[in-house]
Amino acid sequence: MTPAGRDVRRLARSVAALALVVAGPCLWRPARGDEPCPRGVLPAYAHNDYANPQPLTGALRLGFRGLEADVFLVDGVLRVGHERKRAATGLALETLYLEPLRAVVDRCGALTADGRPFLLTVEIKERSLPTYDALVALMARYRVLVAGADSTGRGPPVEVVLVGWHPPLASTRGADTAFGLQYRLTRAEPGLPDLDPRVRLLSLDYGKTLGRRRLTPAGRQRWLATLRSAKAAAPGRLLRVHNLPVDRLLYAELLDAGVDLIGTERPTETARLLVAPAAP
Repeated sequence: MTPAGRDVRRLARSVAALALVVAGPCLWRPARGDEPCPRGVLPAYAHNDYANPQPLTGALRLGFRGLEADVFLVDGVLRVGHERKRAATGLALETLYLEPLRAVVDRCGALTADGRPFLLTVEIKERSLPTYDALVALMARYRVLVAGADSTGRGPPVEVVLVGWHPPLASTRGADTAFGLQYRLTRAEPGLPDLDPRVRLLSLDYGKTLGRRRLTPAGRQRWLATLRSAKAAAPGRLLRVHNLPVDRLLYAELLDAGVDLIGTERPTETARLLVAPAAP
């Protein structure tokens, strides 16, 4: 068998092993009455989730461990959308995500199978201090979602991470501690700089790195090694990859390199690949 063939077989086995993990427990379990509780178990999150037919509820139903929303400040309200024109007629962040999440947490507690926080990444799409301040004020009303570890040592039900613009770290205030921050991986090289404690997420744009058309096989291996090195150097942080095609073997390759969350704008297809048995 050629080396390429062995790699395909290895990745197929990885996917099959993942399928056994995620297919074992139910993604939902009964709560009070017939109402289900989400139990996120898949290593995936819904990128630009607000564009999906069922924002939030679809990601929870599929067993995702997080989602992403873009926001603009429109007439004093944080509204969701990829462009300001769309956001102007879009739903409020509070209405679409925070209120429903609080309701589910009040009823079900943890949103993930292992009790770790459900990831809510928020991208401020404009360089605007009033927008940032509005987000700080809004999250202060939802401390129950993002408060720190309780007496049992369990973390908050939801972890909010800013993945777009934010003020310089030195100018942020104590009230901002409800937010985590991200660190972008932009170079294929080992090691990481000293990270601010607020950095909770390592991010890789696949299309601009591993997915570049002219990337050589050696360059691809350097990027995969970079992912492994970053994950080892930043214990406790999540590693996500976004802007990538829906592909089972690619997913397996990234998960094998230490990726925690695969971003997708096609959540149903991604979920199907992550739970479906690999072909022999």
